Amino acid sequence: MEGEAVAAVIKVVVQNLIDHSKKEISLIQGLDKEAAKLGGSLDTIQQFLNDAESRTIPGGAVKNWLRQLEDVAFDADNVLDELNYHLLSKRIKSIKPMKQKVLSCFSSFSHIAHPRNIALKIQEINENLEYIQKEGAGLGLKERLANDVPNLPHDAFETDSFSHDSIFIGRDELVSEIVEIINTSTTTDERVISMFAIVGMGGLGKTTLTRNVFHHPKIKAHFGSHIWVHVSQIFDPIILFKKILKELTSSDQVEIGSSQDILENTSSDQVEVQSRQVFLEKTSFGQVDVESRQDILKRLQKALKDKTYLVILDDSWNQDRPKWDDFINSLFGCTSTKRNAIVITTRNMEVASTLQSLHTHELKGLSDEDCWSIIKAKTFGKKDIPSEFEAIGRKIATRCQGLPLAANVVGGALCNKSEEEWLSIEEKWLSYNGKDHITKILKLSFDNLSLPSLKKCFACCSIFPKGRKMKSPELIEYWMAEGFLEANGSSEMECLGDKFMNVLLHNSLLQVAERDDYGNVESCVMHDLVHDLACSISGSSNNTEGGSRVRYMIHDEESRIPKEVAKYLRTLLFKGNIYGNKFADFEHLHVLILADYECKRLPGSIRKLIHLRKLDISLTRIKYLPNWIGELHQLQTLNSGTRRLRELPSTLKYLINLRHLYIDDGVELPAEIGSLTSLQTLKYFKVGGKNGCKIEELGSLNGLKGNLKISNLDRVDNKEVAGKASLSAKSKLLSLHLRWNMYRGSETPNDENVLEGLQPHSNLKNLVIEGFKGKKFPSWTQKMAVENVPQGSWVPLNKLIEIKLSNCLECEEIPMFGQLPNLKSLWLEGLSNVKSVNSSFYGLVNEDTRIVFPALEKLTLHKMQKLTEWAEVESAGASDVKVFPNLQHLEISQCKQLMSFPNHPCSCLKRLIIRGAGSMPLTYIFKTKLKLLTELCIEGIDDLEYLPNWLFYNNPNLLELRIRMCSNLRELPDGLGTLNSLEKLIISECPKLERVADIGAQQSQGSPTCLKSLEICECKALQYFPCEMVGSLLEVLELKNLSSLKNLPGIIDCLPKLPRLTRLRIIGVSQFMAKFSSDELNLDVSMEGSMETVDGLLQRCNSHSLILKLKGREAWGNLPESIQHLTSIFWLEIENYGMEELPEWLGNLSSLSLLDLYNCKKLRRLHAIRGLTSIRMLNIRGCPEISIEQKQSDAADSQWPNISHIYLIVVEGRRIEHMSLMSGCL
Repeated sequence: MEGEAVAAVIKVVVQNLIDHSKKEISLIQGLDKEAAKLGGSLDTIQQFLNDAESRTIPGGAVKNWLRQLEDVAFDADNVLDELNYHLLSKRIKSIKPMKQKVLSCFSSFSHIAHPRNIALKIQEINENLEYIQKEGAGLGLKERLANDVPNLPHDAFETDSFSHDSIFIGRDELVSEIVEIINTSTTTDERVISMFAIVGMGGLGKTTLTRNVFHHPKIKAHFGSHIWVHVSQIFDPIILFKKILKELTSSDQVEIGSSQDILENTSSDQVEVQSRQVFLEKTSFGQVDVESRQDILKRLQKALKDKTYLVILDDSWNQDRPKWDDFINSLFGCTSTKRNAIVITTRNMEVASTLQSLHTHELKGLSDEDCWSIIKAKTFGKKDIPSEFEAIGRKIATRCQGLPLAANVVGGALCNKSEEEWLSIEEKWLSYNGKDHITKILKLSFDNLSLPSLKKCFACCSIFPKGRKMKSPELIEYWMAEGFLEANGSSEMECLGDKFMNVLLHNSLLQVAERDDYGNVESCVMHDLVHDLACSISGSSNNTEGGSRVRYMIHDEESRIPKEVAKYLRTLLFKGNIYGNKFADFEHLHVLILADYECKRLPGSIRKLIHLRKLDISLTRIKYLPNWIGELHQLQTLNSGTRRLRELPSTLKYLINLRHLYIDDGVELPAEIGSLTSLQTLKYFKVGGKNGCKIEELGSLNGLKGNLKISNLDRVDNKEVAGKASLSAKSKLLSLHLRWNMYRGSETPNDENVLEGLQPHSNLKNLVIEGFKGKKFPSWTQKMAVENVPQGSWVPLNKLIEIKLSNCLECEEIPMFGQLPNLKSLWLEGLSNVKSVNSSFYGLVNEDTRIVFPALEKLTLHKMQKLTEWAEVESAGASDVKVFPNLQHLEISQCKQLMSFPNHPCSCLKRLIIRGAGSMPLTYIFKTKLKLLTELCIEGIDDLEYLPNWLFYNNPNLLELRIRMCSNLRELPDGLGTLNSLEKLIISECPKLERVADIGAQQSQGSPTCLKSLEICECKALQYFPCEMVGSLLEVLELKNLSSLKNLPGIIDCLPKLPRLTRLRIIGVSQFMAKFSSDELNLDVSMEGSMETVDGLLQRCNSHSLILKLKGREAWGNLPESIQHLTSIFWLEIENYGMEELPEWLGNLSSLSLLDLYNCKKLRRLHAIRGLTSIRMLNIRGCPEISIEQKQSDAADSQWPNISHIYLIVVEGRRIEHMSLMSGCL
């Protein structure tokens, strides 16, 4: 990158020096002269930088000059920071007890910042700056005063305009086309994995397009799992497998059973079990290196079990065919289903050719009109655009050359600019032709950033790898720790960081990745081309090439970082074993992030990192922090959410600059946490009984923002004490959780009085009250309004979005919630003393208020055992009042006494759950035609005998139906067959259910053709289940303990026709048993079922099934021939077949290691076993015709020559030693 861009980011460091040098140095006597000289040098240097930033200066000499200046500037910053640490230490020493003061005299830091040392260092810096000043003059740089101080554009901070790909223009049809291609190809093609590629140059919108495909509802419905992996230039299969595994599930949720587990858990004979154990101990089975590729693939195989999946490999560069084969083959081996898909995005057609994709789409550029539409959306939104701007804008759009990224970036740069500025941009920046067109446009957006500190924040994002999601709070804390956020006046650093974040998002230099529940940007990503720009600007700070000083590093290697590199580092993200490094060498670190799950204690050498602002140990197993943590006086952020941490040391109170403290719920806070008056993040506070641990510690922490949970409120004496927490003054808190211990003793509670004193600020968005034992809620809770004492008025809590009342066991009445205009979720749980939801619940209803609960989308009533009545709205003209007009989710569970229910229309309901209640709620709810319902769960309703037929006829969108534990339900109506969208049906524990619809009679009105999962269990009276429901899209079928089922043969006949079946369990049903999953097929067709059924199910297995157990019939003289294609079977069990010899093709099962032959009465010849080179164990039982002699010459029929190569042989439960003599028939 040219010198002027680098000059802009160096200006930040120099300006910080100018701001701080006078303040810090003026506090030390005898340094006035050196301070004045330093200030003058810095002013001159800053004016040189103004000149360098305003024009392009050719030649490597300028770059070298800038590098030297950067080095000296950081050296000066380190000296001033050391001085600041010294001043902080003196300030903290004055508040320490005498014993700690004495100890601090012997601290390893007592020599730091001695005035004479500081004077010598500043003198040296002045000499270096004088030399650099002369060098700059010699290069033609002139002293140039800065122009007017730029301001951030105020209109750029409307965060609601940012959403996932909020401006997506010109490619909606293409998204639908690609979705159709993927779904159709994977439906008609029998491949295990189908490959697709989207090819196009950088900035063309491949990732945005693919993201829209990825989130398309048809794709979501078509595949069971959806996995997004960013690949970039380094193509390492192991890294990719780990990323896929992480997307699927966390590693501690995936448990892989070893071969030993499989054997032990399925053997019923003790001798056989012991033999198998010996066998496994002497072979390599089950012994896997924890760090090995094999272990990763096993975990991946478990995670993918029975799942269809779509994997996006975004930004792939690899053209090495063996590497692709290695990756695909291993993934193939971990896959248990067919019809999966991989979609790659790449800039290179050769990558798609190497991959041999089934379909390749070469992405074309947008039209000039589409590019202009993007620019319009970025600059004027939905407003009309003045004609004079349109003429210029259309010219600019043509220069975007069809690149959406260019249009977005230019649109961001043009926003809030005058017509003259639009003309300037068109003429100055876009009137050229060249290869680096997109780079020039990106740099245009960078140049358009108004503040040098904003440019520095952007450049330093380059430390994160391409494609990495960056958590917004963490990124702002990082900028803050590096000194890039120097707020003015009352403005906070975090507030400035939020503004910077929004400007970068608005200029498309960052993109939104995730949002929280309140619409705030939770994480963001950087486009690869933008990342390249950031790297070119940060330049030498991120790499060791050319002898440059490295200041920002991600270290994920086992090697130790050399001291000559370590001493200049300011940011270090350390992955792996940390104990090999001496952290005292990293003497100038500002940011330290440790990611080492083997780390259980914090290295003592970190104590010497006096410049440290951000310390993150959340990815370690540290249980306790040392007392010396309180010596890191400049620390701003401490992330100690390790899940192992038990308590924090008492010295934490000396971290007076601490702004963000991350801990997990349950961590013991030290006394006097209230002395940390700069704290903004503290999610958990437990009220203690000792001084320094009581609720008044929160009183001085009025800067707290985000979420706060206060526990042990039963330790608070009264309203006055509770008021000392000053919750009403905490205007930045969005979520408040108030918790009493519900298991406390029988003493008379004062909860009502205490809760009265815990009034929050009216900005609150989420309120949880748990364990409250008052009979009624205090006034502010009843009214959902807080008292404004100075004005003598009440301010409604109108910003509340979510409310949860949990286990308020003594409460007799529910507060007024109906008038809260933004309330979307209301959860009432464990209000076991409430008998009636009366009219006060709805609030005041009059002529001005005709809509109650206007925004409510989710309502849950749970464990309200005494609730008998739910009243309707009481108001003149109540029929005109709209109640719950937007309710989409309603759950009523364990409210068995509820007999009266309001007659409110629920036409918007999408999700209805009635569990453990009477049928009364259903009766009233079903008066409304629920045409939008997608999920219906009916569970534990004892007086329910029938469901209305219309319920199914009028629900074209129903996706999931669950009916459980309805002890008197007798039948499901024929309308069930008209649910054309139904994907999941579960019927369980309905002992009197005899009949499930008659779909044959309803064929003209459709059938559940979309059904993917069908489970019917513990319905012992069920006689008939329609075979039409066992459709071709079925992936899961479970029939369990249906002892009266009469049409099982028809269902069995359907099994071979289920191409997508991945899991099958038929147990306790007539005379048939089947268990089928990704790693096992277990079939018992000895009484019911045909050879065609067995063959059909075998064909549904892919070649990676591990275990196959078949129990057939003695009349069947052959094994199913489909077995020969399952070449990866390692365990085969054959029982009750009537063949005389094993088929020769059995020798093709090259992976077979264990073979069980049970009750095959006619079997006598085992010649085929000779071809099984991998077999290690043979178990024979109940096969009397098989003859085994020690010597081949002793018997013509001896099978010993065919099996003598097997390591372990067990016959009738007895291990056969190779040298023992055996004769006769077994």
